[in-house]
Amino acid sequence: MSDTQQTLSPETEQKIQSAIQDVMNGKPMYQVAGWTEDQVNTVYTAAYNHYKTGSYEEALKLFRPLIVMNSTDSRVWLGFAASAQMTKNYKDALEGYAYASILNTEDPTPFFHAMECHIALKNFDEAKTAGEYVVGVCEKKQGYEKMLDRTKVLLKAIESRLA
Repeated sequence: MSDTQQTLSPETEQKIQSAIQDVMNGKPMYQVAGWTEDQVNTVYTAAYNHYKTGSYEEALKLFRPLIVMNSTDSRVWLGFAASAQMTKNYKDALEGYAYASILNTEDPTPFFHAMECHIALKNFDEAKTAGEYVVGVCEKKQGYEKMLDRTKVLLKAIESRLA
């Protein structure tokens, strides 16, 4: 790296300032970069297909830039987290599930998978807390019966570890 600073043209400086202002005002990075929603969805579909076929590292290569480009889409965070979990990168998975849960507070899925990650890491207290949250949400919503049953089984196993 050189010690000299490169001077930007006034036009480039203006474009950078405008992009920063757009991001600060909540515009998704993909729009700032000139991408369309269709392009983002195409990349998401490719990443998801890699995940479904077990190509988790390839999925991560696509989910990582999608997080930057469209950080407010909970599907992107879930895909990233699930791919990280499958590669046993539980720290990244937990971070991804945390963001997904913030973006979609009605969905117990991120908490369920965070519980699985905590179990893998032997963080049984954290796993129990996540599982209890999942039970609380699933008992109030339809369509989550299988998740509720699985969570209750896992909670019993966790409680036997903590006893």
